[in-house]
Amino acid sequence: MTVRVLHEREVDGVPVRSVVSHFNKATKGRLVRDLLVAGARPRTAAELIGTLRELKHTVEEQAAASGRARQVDVVVTDL
Repeated sequence: MTVRVLHEREVDGVPVRSVVSHFNKATKGRLVRDLLVAGARPRTAAELIGTLRELKHTVEEQAAASGRARQVDVVVTDL
């Protein structure tokens, strides 16, 4: 599974998303911290997605091509 971090903000009243590069590791670190603090131990991609959603993260799964890893977008409004 690959995880992409997207920053969502409003531009002229329209939501716009962009890939986060600089804060990517920091955001993923916060995800891991939240999992550890919650005592979560997801064993599959589906469990990880569900757990992150339970922890109030915005997670969207993208369609993956056959034979490719699942792709998940984590959408943040604050960096």
